[in-house]
Amino acid sequence: MSISIRWVAAAASLLLVLALAVAIYPQVRGGGAGLSVSNRENQAQLMASGPAAPEFAGIVDWENSPPLTISSLRGKVVLVDFWTYSCINCQRTIPFLRQWWDKYKGDGFVIVGVHSPEFDFEKNIGNIKRAAKDYGVTWPIAVDSNMATWNAYSNHYWPAEYLIDKSGHIRHSHFGEGEYDVTERAIQALLSEGGKTVPKTLASADPGISADAGAQTPETYAGSARSNGSIRFSGAWVARPEYAELTASGRSGKDYAEIGYQAKGFFMVAAPAGDPVKAWVTLDGRDLTPSQAGSVIQFDGSGRSYVVVDHDDLYALVASHDFGRHTLRVSPERAGFRLYTFTFGS
Repeated sequence: MSISIRWVAAAASLLLVLALAVAIYPQVRGGGAGLSVSNRENQAQLMASGPAAPEFAGIVDWENSPPLTISSLRGKVVLVDFWTYSCINCQRTIPFLRQWWDKYKGDGFVIVGVHSPEFDFEKNIGNIKRAAKDYGVTWPIAVDSNMATWNAYSNHYWPAEYLIDKSGHIRHSHFGEGEYDVTERAIQALLSEGGKTVPKTLASADPGISADAGAQTPETYAGSARSNGSIRFSGAWVARPEYAELTASGRSGKDYAEIGYQAKGFFMVAAPAGDPVKAWVTLDGRDLTPSQAGSVIQFDGSGRSYVVVDHDDLYALVASHDFGRHTLRVSPERAGFRLYTFTFGS
């Protein structure tokens, strides 16, 4: 999702990049259902050998676990999952991680979710704790707020998976959503190498990439650092590097952010500057219907659709069954509404 590139000088990280044959791309966080930037043919076979996994570096907090190290996890199969909580692609990966955790943790399998933030609010420990509870993340979380472990792995993607064998070597990697069957087969193979007898059935069913994903509107940023001008603003909006903020209220209905898009689902990363902010949501100039409404949408007594932005997070606004072109408008009732991104799903 992000388009900046972080360069790393560590020799271990360079070795990792070479060994995994990963091209140097911009960071990716989002883009569509089933987004995957790995090569399935290359990933279908577990690497016979791989580089030593870098240690967890610069971790500012651990959740769901005491501090862990790669060396202390020798003898186990470890999945290092790079994620950040307001990323819809990461959120869609969580159910698969949970299935693997529940099925294989008794066989010496460990997931370490390295939470490497894109936005400043994702560095807040309280926000991460809330997200872990809301999304059911019960495996260890390494809070990588300074991106030190991200850089040690020379990582460029949310989500990104690095699978480490009992000797501490990376044997498989995957970037983005999808190909869950391939990753689970790799988990099974490494557990078998370690002497575990695991059933060959899969805990996860990969839905595959939607036929509409390639035509879907890409994620669109509101902040000045990455805005491409696709979002239309009306009212007293001020562009900050990470977000656009409505700083003063005007006439009713005249303060809004609007975008034309093509997708099924519509998500918004937003936050209140202080107290919760109510925002009206319309699709193609009309209120949402219950069949169109995302999980956070509420309706007043006259059927008007709205969302209450009361914490820093991703909000699911539209969950349509049909792929199509639409225009969505978000109209905050008052100042103090911060918009980070609009992102989409098919």
